[in-house]
Amino acid sequence: MRKTPWIATVLLLAVTAWAQAPNFDYPYLMRNASGFIVNGNAYDCPCFGDWDDDGSIDMMVGVFYDGNIHYYHNSAPAGSEPVFENFVLVYSDGSPISVSYG
Repeated sequence: MRKTPWIATVLLLAVTAWAQAPNFDYPYLMRNASGFIVNGNAYDCPCFGDWDDDGSIDMMVGVFYDGNIHYYHNSAPAGSEPVFENFVLVYSDGSPISVSYG
């Protein structure tokens, strides 16, 4: 008698019983002095990193409605809660970087 199908079935049932649905937290709307950073556009795409090599995490956002990339400098010290300044456009060769959409 082969035990492999029986063992596989028991393992599959055990894994299924312990599996849980993902638990996503509520969205967090980021703000700076001018208001919400990403306001009402679900297609904006933030990316975090230390872009200016000062030890604090800055943010770049690809903005859907105009195709530009917005850079938000984090003026807080490294390890502190971020304080994002107003955005500046990211330039390359003297013109704003813009990607098409649609």
